[in-house]
Amino acid sequence: MGKKKSIKTFRKLHKWPGIVIAFFAILFAVSGIVMNHRETFSSIDISRNLLPSNYSYDNWNLAAVRGSLPLHNNSLLIFGNIGIWKTTENLENFADFNQGFPKGIDGRKIYSVVQFNNNLFAGTHFGLYRRNGNEAGDWQKIDLPVKQER
Repeated sequence: MGKKKSIKTFRKLHKWPGIVIAFFAILFAVSGIVMNHRETFSSIDISRNLLPSNYSYDNWNLAAVRGSLPLHNNSLLIFGNIGIWKTTENLENFADFNQGFPKGIDGRKIYSVVQFNNNLFAGTHFGLYRRNGNEAGDWQKIDLPVKQER
């Protein structure tokens, strides 16, 4: 009788910790899949209202704006984690300048924008893009000779 009681106690002591540990193991596995397949999930946007307060933009923090590029026609391109926006020099009107980038905020993480021979080049999180310097057109991805895309 003592053996049956000890097996019953053993099951009880291992059942609930096992369920809790299994829950966390599944949670870690799912988050690992999302983190290792970032490009697959990058088109999904989550509102910053659903995130903790330290993820909200306040005074252009969190690299919302990394830099700016003055253009010839008294306008300015402002770029950063918010994409690229065209504005006047006095920063009054902003126009979306992200046409051609992939959907999702990860597709709009801009690290650098340069102008060369009436073309604009943008270095993003997922590649290099080119756009004709005039108003018309979208950003076009430039194929780079790399073995593995990011």
